[in-house]
Amino acid sequence: MDAMRAADLLRKIELFQGLTRDDVLKIYAKGMTMFVPKGQAIFHKGTVGSQMYVVLGGKIGVYDKNRCIAELKTGDMFGEMALVTKEPRSADVGALENSEVFVLSEHVFQNLLTKRIAIKLLLNIIHTLSHRLKEANMRLISS
Repeated sequence: MDAMRAADLLRKIELFQGLTRDDVLKIYAKGMTMFVPKGQAIFHKGTVGSQMYVVLGGKIGVYDKNRCIAELKTGDMFGEMALVTKEPRSADVGALENSEVFVLSEHVFQNLLTKRIAIKLLLNIIHTLSHRLKEANMRLISS
């Protein structure tokens, strides 16, 4: 995927809300894209990670004990908790179909991004995690 198309896609994602196209292009230039063939694992539960991912295309599965607990599509992010908590991964993640993901490392956050951009991204991550927690709480209440 070319940088301009990727930047336009990334700007629509919650993680990049409030950033300019130039900001997103800078982030895209400092991250990397990765092709993940169907069936390949991206990371395993219990491993320590320092990257987060954004699905650029395809479909990604999140597993707990071989049970698919979430399917992620274009625009969804995963692995961001590793940047926030520094704890081991809480699930297995792999490609349900041939997929492309954008990878941002902790190194990029700490050393390459301006403080303004890094803070905005981290605030967006917190917003996403809060939303996920609220949804999980609603599911618990309704069951």
